[in-house]
Amino acid sequence: MKRNPLCKLRSLRSLVAMIFQQTDDTLTATILVLPDASLMSLAATLDPMRAANRTAGAQVFDWQVVSIDGQPVVTSSGLPVQVDAAFDPQQPGDLLIVVAAFNVMRHATPQVLAAIRTAARRASMIGGVEAGSWVLAKTGLLDDRTATTHWEDLEDFAARFPHVQVIPDRWVIDGNIFTTGGAAPALDFMLALIRARRGYG
Repeated sequence: MKRNPLCKLRSLRSLVAMIFQQTDDTLTATILVLPDASLMSLAATLDPMRAANRTAGAQVFDWQVVSIDGQPVVTSSGLPVQVDAAFDPQQPGDLLIVVAAFNVMRHATPQVLAAIRTAARRASMIGGVEAGSWVLAKTGLLDDRTATTHWEDLEDFAARFPHVQVIPDRWVIDGNIFTTGGAAPALDFMLALIRARRGYG
């Protein structure tokens, strides 16, 4: 029996509502960092969670920073970032965030795309930060959805992915997927998430 698409939409909205509702529950996040990612975008995604834990005096967020192979990731500034583990697409979690920037089409290999598609089925919400939007678009996850990316790349993004409705906004949520521009928009999104869950941010 074919599932009613409206039921699927309600289910996705329910998942997003759960992520953004006020709660004392810990939210688990996996941050996948691709080579040539921006340190600022990574910090804007990660550090608000650290600050929320410190402010609350409790584990509001439980995160893991990963790379595809578990090796340090060389960022756009040339500084390598240590990661916690290799990306395990079978591991369930609340939030999967892909952080990427330069040379994204080269780094979004078939192996990477397949792993993200698998992981997306186990995450309540999936996000693309900066060029992470390009990665999600290449997986097909953004087809027939609204999305955004870094303001410098909006026209190229729209031309490359005609099945995505591109919006020139700082961050966009469509169903259980969010996309952001660069570091400052990622920070805005994370603060909105913290504020919704904890009442401050």
